[in-house]
Amino acid sequence: LILTYGIDNHLGLFNGFIQPNLNFFFRFFELIYIPAIIILIITSLLFFIILNKTLYQKTSTIFLVTIISLFIFNFFDSSKHYTKIPFFEKILNKKFEKITVIMIWDEMSGMSSLASQTASGKNFNSLAVDFFEKYNFDYYPNAYSNSDNSVNSIASLINFVKIEDKNKRNEYASDSDNYFIEYEINKNKLFNKHNSVSVIQNLHMNYCNSKNVKKCYQYNPYTLDKINSKIDSFSKIISLWSLDGSIVGKFIWRGLKQLEYITSILEPEGEKLYIENILDFTIKDIFSEKYDLIFMHVLVPHKPYGYSKSCNYNIKKSNLNIYLNKIEHFEQHNIERKCVIKFMDKFLSKIGDLNNIRLFVISDHGSRITSAKESMLSSIFAFKDYNSLSSKKIEEEVISQELFENIINN
Repeated sequence: LILTYGIDNHLGLFNGFIQPNLNFFFRFFELIYIPAIIILIITSLLFFIILNKTLYQKTSTIFLVTIISLFIFNFFDSSKHYTKIPFFEKILNKKFEKITVIMIWDEMSGMSSLASQTASGKNFNSLAVDFFEKYNFDYYPNAYSNSDNSVNSIASLINFVKIEDKNKRNEYASDSDNYFIEYEINKNKLFNKHNSVSVIQNLHMNYCNSKNVKKCYQYNPYTLDKINSKIDSFSKIISLWSLDGSIVGKFIWRGLKQLEYITSILEPEGEKLYIENILDFTIKDIFSEKYDLIFMHVLVPHKPYGYSKSCNYNIKKSNLNIYLNKIEHFEQHNIERKCVIKFMDKFLSKIGDLNNIRLFVISDHGSRITSAKESMLSSIFAFKDYNSLSSKKIEEEVISQELFENIINN
């Protein structure tokens, strides 16, 4: 048991073995924790067999060298050090009078989605219209993404690709070697059109490879002080243990979260918990006038859900989302969407004068609660130009990526 625990913590068996093979495990198990238990049992049995007196005498040298090698490797390995989470800020002197702000709200379905056909969904639509009209947005209730996959959708958006081309995916994005990032964005035509870019991102995609990125912030549970946030020490220790990737750490994190002894600060729960801090962090970039583009992609309102009707983060709601039925999914998704509108309203009210700001409010794709187009692809899309004096509702059906290209390039 000691050896199994040690190997699990050294190698991070959950993130190293289970996470990369989720699609395979989900074919056979509804809960990903079941194969995790099986792996721990198999590992324990293997050590039990190896430590059998007769076998151990034959393999002791190989066994001990392997254990010692793993220890030495992990002693010097820095791949999981928190400094690997992207953050940099270059010294800039130039000021920009006009700023473009792009806010991508992950998995936020649009106004023609299945979620919007329910009573709570219609209430969301009404709230969204009030918000768009208050701040003079042109909004597109019949906007659809070209893909239900975030990498394909956003890579298409920022490279002005109208139709999803899966064959070109590797041209725009690739798997990351960074432990704290899933994908690297390798090509970014949008950023090439700007001189000074500030990025606020999550661990899913790294946009900071472009030479025009002058400031990069990735949500970092290790350094919450950067966004003026804090959490109790116990919650932080358990959350970071889970982030380190071991099966044991993941189980303890999940159990204590379920029992409400801790508040998870991992993604996406952490981004939901601190979304207002992240938005305030973004406001500082706007007021600094150092950037002509501020690009934000947050995992809100992405599942697991976490908001109450009063938009307070509720740890209970982030647990056991997979057991919600379709009606409950729609209901909670609508609560999350309403909260996004409320957060943006507070965000824009703090900025005040918006005349020199061009603002996009976009989602990568829909909620994906069902496989219908109206669930998978229906997306939020609203745009406020500089010095905009009125709001306009555009009813025609549009592809978000094509519409975005037309606005940016005209």
